[in-house]
Amino acid sequence: MQLMTWNMSRLGSRFSLLFEPYRRRVMHSAMGRFLDQPLDLMVGLVEPDGTRRVLPFTTEGVDLVNCEQFERFNSITYRGYSEKYRLRFEFNLHSVFYPQDELLCVMPAFYLEMRVNPVDRVRWTEPIGETPDKVKLFIAVSRPNTEVEAHTNGDSRIELNYRNSLKPLTDHAHATHRLGMQEGEVQVHERIVSLTPGCEAIGVSEAGGAGLQREIDVSASGSGIKWRLIWGAHVADPVLKIGKPDAPSDATFRYLAHWSNVDEVIEEARRTRDDHLAHSRRFEKLMEQAPIRGAKQHLLNQSFQAFLGNTWWCDVHEGDGGTRQWFSVWEGSCFFHSTIDVEYNACLWYLCLWPRLLEMQLHQWTDHENAHPRSGGAFLSHDMGDGPFATGQAYPHAMPVEENCNYLLMLQAFSHLTGNRALANRYADLIDRLAIYLQWTDRDGSGFPSEGVANTIDDASPAVQFSNKQTYLAVKRIAALRAAATLLRIAGRADRASEFEHRAEDDLRKIEHHAWLGDHYAVCIDKSAVGVLDARTGKPLPYEDLPGWDAYSIYTGNGELLPMLIGQPPLLDRPRLRTDLLNAYRECLSRYGCGHTSDEPENVWISQNLWRDHLARYLGMPTVPSQNYWDMQVMSNTGAQSLGFVDTYINNYLCFYPRGIAAIGWYLAGPRLEIDRLAPGAAGAYITVDPDRSTPQRWPLLPLADWKAGKIPICVVDPDGQVTIECKIDPVIIHSDNPEEDLVKSGGLIG
Repeated sequence: MQLMTWNMSRLGSRFSLLFEPYRRRVMHSAMGRFLDQPLDLMVGLVEPDGTRRVLPFTTEGVDLVNCEQFERFNSITYRGYSEKYRLRFEFNLHSVFYPQDELLCVMPAFYLEMRVNPVDRVRWTEPIGETPDKVKLFIAVSRPNTEVEAHTNGDSRIELNYRNSLKPLTDHAHATHRLGMQEGEVQVHERIVSLTPGCEAIGVSEAGGAGLQREIDVSASGSGIKWRLIWGAHVADPVLKIGKPDAPSDATFRYLAHWSNVDEVIEEARRTRDDHLAHSRRFEKLMEQAPIRGAKQHLLNQSFQAFLGNTWWCDVHEGDGGTRQWFSVWEGSCFFHSTIDVEYNACLWYLCLWPRLLEMQLHQWTDHENAHPRSGGAFLSHDMGDGPFATGQAYPHAMPVEENCNYLLMLQAFSHLTGNRALANRYADLIDRLAIYLQWTDRDGSGFPSEGVANTIDDASPAVQFSNKQTYLAVKRIAALRAAATLLRIAGRADRASEFEHRAEDDLRKIEHHAWLGDHYAVCIDKSAVGVLDARTGKPLPYEDLPGWDAYSIYTGNGELLPMLIGQPPLLDRPRLRTDLLNAYRECLSRYGCGHTSDEPENVWISQNLWRDHLARYLGMPTVPSQNYWDMQVMSNTGAQSLGFVDTYINNYLCFYPRGIAAIGWYLAGPRLEIDRLAPGAAGAYITVDPDRSTPQRWPLLPLADWKAGKIPICVVDPDGQVTIECKIDPVIIHSDNPEEDLVKSGGLIG
């Protein structure tokens, strides 16, 4: 694959490396993107004539030719050639990951490998000498305001020591004025250690850094002769302020509970190297079994590392001496902590691989409840803070309807998928208050909310972003009311559940009656701009009618996906919803995917396209091509562009963004996996699959895995279209094996 900006990250520890080949650098720190500095990384080989050939992450040396990259879920390999001596150089960096293994995943360390192999030819270039039997490989670094030293006494190593500001450093015109000026600094210790002896220390003449050099055999591919290293980091100081604005608590990285200094990190990485790499590579191979290739695979790999690079897993040190764990995800270039609407899309990752991390956030969001006296209910804040402060919402305005809906739908999906009743019982009063507010927002009995309707689609037209009586929010609202009802039934509050169920049923009929326009649902049913205020400016709109009120939109069924994942039938009329999805896809499509509506086809959000695609698959519709999504990432990360995973096209700047991990929904929607561990009946669980049978395929059923035991069920479609489950743990119904039960479960509709 072509060289492009690529991020490699660790879960919760902020340690990341952002490779920027077109800028000839690596953005780097133990605090992650937007808290980093440019690192000159000189890595490559010394040719027999003394020339240093390098990968393009440095201003030193001479570039290897035909440089390219090959990534997997947890790793990336860079390759380049010495055409003069017919050598191929490879540099691999592995960020180990294995689901639900905290020690493996939070360890702030990468594994590095270098190798060199002979090749028969490099295009038509004539070599100037024989291919040598041995060459010297090297790694050297330099970084502003950093002490860098290389040592060969004892372990051969490179030491890096520096201070790291906790104020995010933006390279764009984002509204960073909202961040306070007392962010402070932390002390960082890093170490690159060679696991094999025989190194010599080297200096870097121009950049003033230091490094290691080691001679290695030029060996045939697959020989196993490599130079193996570890790159570890450690920050012991507090990194976040969490809690009430007037009395926040300090938070340190979770990994401090396991390793108190960089020596212990390196020792852990060395001791567990073989086991950690075996688990991590096994997980990569598992993910690659699925029929996800080409553009889809690239997008998934990229978005996973972008997601990891935004995670914070900390211990909060309370004033009473107690400690509690805290997990958050930065919203990329926006810096918001655990934005509910972003985590709504990212929750597919948690539900597939690590539900506990979603559970932690479901608890944390409850600390940011806002009472609403007019309704007698409440709504949740958009986020928990920004930058180094998780001390309350930082976004300039609330999104009450949307965020209440997102929270209730995530809580319902988590509870039913895991069988965990505890949160529904613990937060029954909150669930009731959130639903009361949602009921109240329909001020005229139309079935559509007309209060609290500003939403997260902040680059869209007014009709989409803050109009009254939006169809998107109306559908999500009744889905959330139904979710509240199911959660309250778990908590033994049947009377309250019935009230919300009846309201959802009544409002559904009104939505179908008023919003259906013959071949699609309207964006909103109140086209008047009178009295509608711009949520960002507070000013009236400069026209009488809202342009695009009747446009095609990709958001109509946004609230339907999570309920379908746990086996609930769609609320909207299924044939209509399928028609709406199909026609909106056609009318909203542009070069890089679908825009919000047919009136703004270039306002593309990749994550929302992915969400729509997953919903379409659950409705039994064909798979949507994903090449254009990947085209946007390539365009945004080559040449002068360096945006990491970027969710939005030219009208917005959501870069280095976590939301693309919604791509993991392919592993749910592909086999059309439905899981309800709180289903009524003696079994207590209802699990079904219904994959496409037209081609042989294998789908790891990720939410059903026993990761500790290494048992992962696989949904297999053989060449004859027969479906079986390998390594079955739970009873899984293959769709239509039990037609009567399927008919009941699907509400009378079988896709």
